[in-house]
Amino acid sequence: MAEFFEFSRSRIDDHTEKVGIDIRPVIEIRLDRDKLYRFGVDLIDRYPNLFESQVQSPTDYRITKRFIFPGKGEAETPTLGFTPRGLVFTFPRRFAALGEDLELGQLDDIVIDCLKRFRTTFPGKKIIKVGLVNEYIFFTADLDGARLICGRFTKLSPPVGGEIKLRINLRTDDFNRIVELEAVRKLEQIPEIPGQVQTAGHGVKVRVDFNNIDMSKDLDDGAILRTLHEGRNFNNRDLYAFLNGPSGGEQ
Repeated sequence: MAEFFEFSRSRIDDHTEKVGIDIRPVIEIRLDRDKLYRFGVDLIDRYPNLFESQVQSPTDYRITKRFIFPGKGEAETPTLGFTPRGLVFTFPRRFAALGEDLELGQLDDIVIDCLKRFRTTFPGKKIIKVGLVNEYIFFTADLDGARLICGRFTKLSPPVGGEIKLRINLRTDDFNRIVELEAVRKLEQIPEIPGQVQTAGHGVKVRVDFNNIDMSKDLDDGAILRTLHEGRNFNNRDLYAFLNGPSGGEQ
């Protein structure tokens, strides 16, 4: 049964896109809080469709955005955060809970502009790595995700009541192309029993991390855009060929 499943965009139940930026020297949130605040105000004024509220403490800094869907509800998510490695932009593409897709425009150009503003606020910081990370959940209905993963990508028998997670790096000379696959369940509330959930179907979580290998130099805008463009090409074309096998494709 597993060999008849076709991964395609129409089967994506949930989708989040992230752009991770490795910075050197690292950002120290406690010491750089004033600069972070000014940087955040600049982004909120420039891109209110993506950045709305700043959340700041001595050890944490992030910007959140509340997305409102009339008649369905709303969802608040951090769209920019800082880690010990650098910046992470987070762009929700599809909310499974609300069944809604988001049209966010030309994100690559927005990321480049945000990074220009970051360099202005933090002169002397180097960008040494950029990663385009896409996290998908493909809905497989009644087909168990572990059965699909084991049958298509391994010679293992599906673990009964267990878990499976695969990680493959389809590396090239210039880029890491890391694909992770994991079986998941879609849960829903039981109306008659508050606080209890039941399985409403199965799925496969696919995480794709596309990033540059060479970290020896400060990346300019052209190098950053090349990584983002190559990453999008991989997600839109080569990923489906990999997931579906030689005879498969994107529908």
